[in-house]
Formats: sequence, structure tokens, C-alpha cells
Amino acid sequence: MAGTAALLSRGRWVALGTLTAALAAYTASAGYLWEAELWPDLIFLSLVVFPATFGLIWLALPLHVSRATLPIGLTLAAAAVLLRLAELDVLFNLTKLFALTFLGFWFLTFFENVAWVAAVAVIIPWVDAVSVWKGPTEYVVEEQPQIFDTVSIAFRVPGEDGTANLGPPDILFCALFLAAARRFGLRIGWTWLGITGLVVGTLILTATTDVSGLPALPAVAFGFLLANADLIWTALRRKGRAPARIYGRTDESFYDLEADVIERGPSKVVLLTRERPPLTASVEPVDAQEPFAADPGAATGDAVLCRLLLGRADGGEALVYALPNGVVVVPQGGSSLPHAVHPEQLAADEDKIERLIRERR
Repeated sequence: MAGTAALLSRGRWVALGTLTAALAAYTASAGYLWEAELWPDLIFLSLVVFPATFGLIWLALPLHVSRATLPIGLTLAAAAVLLRLAELDVLFNLTKLFALTFLGFWFLTFFENVAWVAAVAVIIPWVDAVSVWKGPTEYVVEEQPQIFDTVSIAFRVPGEDGTANLGPPDILFCALFLAAARRFGLRIGWTWLGITGLVVGTLILTATTDVSGLPALPAVAFGFLLANADLIWTALRRKGRAPARIYGRTDESFYDLEADVIERGPSKVVLLTRERPPLTASVEPVDAQEPFAADPGAATGDAVLCRLLLGRADGGEALVYALPNGVVVVPQGGSSLPHAVHPEQLAADEDKIERLIRERR
């Protein structure tokens, strides 16, 4: 768990704790606040409460690479049950939110590439719509509303006892899609804005029409798809090829690993390999004066000499090509390498590296 905690910067921990406390205080005191008409309440929920709540998922996002997401999610779910029994409703609501967030992070581990995520995003709106109108969700909301109130995430309306509610799948898939945007190098900010904006639009449409409830999963899924449609299309045209590749020979090893970019900055690139189980690889420039391009779109494709860490093992030095559409990592061997490998094999390797670089420009 200590390793998981280290995935968040101190600033994110402070922001996460502060925002959580602020939402807890608001939820506890909402009934004592001003009473207003429908539209002022909708504006406040749309501009403050919903973005702040989804902001918790944004702030926790770096934790999605932890191997402890499932244990954390299950622990929080068990804690939520105890808080419910203790009638600590405010803490119960927030703990449910974090439990679903971590379970969404864990669910992402089953997706090998962005095409799988896009396929789910296309399918689940229709499944959710059928469930809300003529399926299990419709039955629970209409016939067993106490069950829905218990398992859903509540957003308090100021000055009232009433709440706006989102079902557990809405939060789980929101966390999954945001984590997918981070893992596969998509637009995290636009994904968050798209999901939040369309969910808020669903809230407004529900509150201003005669329907008893509208499915929110279409808003979550389409928010992800619309924010990243061009990037997803580019990934699909690459026929599922990973945006990152670790390829090359050293004196002791041959590397040929597909990977996904989960963090990319001027001083560090972090990759997650597609092995089972996956390994986290990171590369950092040997010379701090020669960082990667801050904007991937402006990357020149020049090789940067880096230190490679593969899992917990030191992979030695590597030439890293941080390109607009991916990364190519070429581990470097020692002086004996040319004598250990046939020259024709080395030439074939060099040709393949050039092809990998061209694919990601």
C-alpha cells in the first residue's frame, strides 16, 4: 500500500484530501443552505457539485497503475457497508465513490488495447438504455427505490433533503474511461470535460422533463468517445499495434515487448508492457539537459540516451525515440555485442527499428 501511496504527488494528495473534506462538509450541511428554484439548483449542481465529485476521480487517476486496485476497491466497499450500518451517510456516500473508482481502475487491467475500450464504450450505452427503460434498472428505480438509493452515489440539492443520483456503473465506467485515456495516451482533460459535461446535460434533461430518470452511461461513454475519436481511429488504423515498443539486443538479452504509454513528460516516460502479468518500464534521460519534447506533437524523433528500468530490474542504457504517435526504446549492448550476433541479424534489427520509428512518426 505504501508503494501505491507514492504514485500520487504531495500536491495531489493535498488536493484530494481538501476536495474530499469540502464535499463531505457540503453534503452534511446541504439541508441548511439556501432554498432556490429549479434552475438555480441545477446551475449549482452543474457547475460545482458534479465537477467537484468527478474531480476526485481525476485527482486519484495516477493510482490506476497500482497492483492493489482490487484489494483497495474491495476494502473500501466493505468499509462502506460498515458505514451504512453505522448510519454515517456522508462517509458512506464518499466511500462508495472511491470504492467504485478503484474497481473501475482494476477493471481496466482486462483491456489490452484502446480498441477494446472503444468497443465497450460503443456497446454499453445501448445496454444501459434498455436496462433503464425496460430492464433491471427500471424495476429497481420504480419498484425498489430504497435499493437504488442505497447503492447509488447521491448529490445533495442545497436547501433540500432531495438528491440527484448516479448508479454504480456510471461511476465505475467514468473511472475506467479516464484511466484508459491516461494509459493509452489519449486526451485526459477533454475526456473528463466530455464525461462531466454530458452527465450534467443528462441531469438537466431529466430534471426539466417528465421522465422519471434517464440513463447516464451513454453520457459517460460518448464523453470518452467524442473527446478521443480521432486518436481512437488512428489507433484502430494501426491494427492494434501498441504505441510503444521495446526492441533490441544487449550482450545478455533480446527485447521485443509491446507496451502502452501511461505517463509521458520531458524528464520521464513510463510504459506498461502487454505481457501477462504486465511490467512497468520507465526511461529517463541520462543528461538532464537533453529532455524529451514537452509536446509529443512537436517531437523531432531524435534519439535520447536514457536509463531503462524494466520492472524492478536495471535494463542499462537505451536509445529512446519519443515520437508524436508513440515511443520506441532500443536497449544498448556492450562492445562484445557485434561479435555475439551475426552481422546480417544486426542489419535486420536496424531495419526493423527504422520501420518502428516510421510507424510512430
